[in-house]
Amino acid sequence: MIAAGQDTPVPAWQQDHSLVQPRPPADAVLGHAHHEATSRLSVEWPAPGVVVVRIGGEIDLASLPRVTEMIRQRLRAASLQTVVLDFSTVTFASSAAMELLITAQRRCRQRDCTLLVVPGNGPVAKLLEITGLSTMVSLREDVTAAVAEARG
Repeated sequence: MIAAGQDTPVPAWQQDHSLVQPRPPADAVLGHAHHEATSRLSVEWPAPGVVVVRIGGEIDLASLPRVTEMIRQRLRAASLQTVVLDFSTVTFASSAAMELLITAQRRCRQRDCTLLVVPGNGPVAKLLEITGLSTMVSLREDVTAAVAEARG
């Protein structure tokens, strides 16, 4: 750094080290998109013993506890025979989505009920394919087909 009125550089140990003002909130950090993590959940009981849990938006570590708790509560129903997890409107899925599926499948086995998964064509379908979990869960094309099968 060259100080005003001098032609020779000022050594680093003599430079002004005053604090730089923090970045204003409107000034975005480069390389990071600022967004609120959102997930949408809804529950339907289309037939006796059949519950459809629709999950939309983002599935990540932040949303995992909420979604897991909702599924756990639905699995407490006395007459539950089939759980349909609908991921067709998920826009982002981290490995937390696979953890959710494995947990749901384990709990369904403990309850002796069937788990049917509707992955959609988005990130959940891709994760299932990449991880090989698509061969370990019962996949259905859409909720209508899953509910029809559950009604048997």
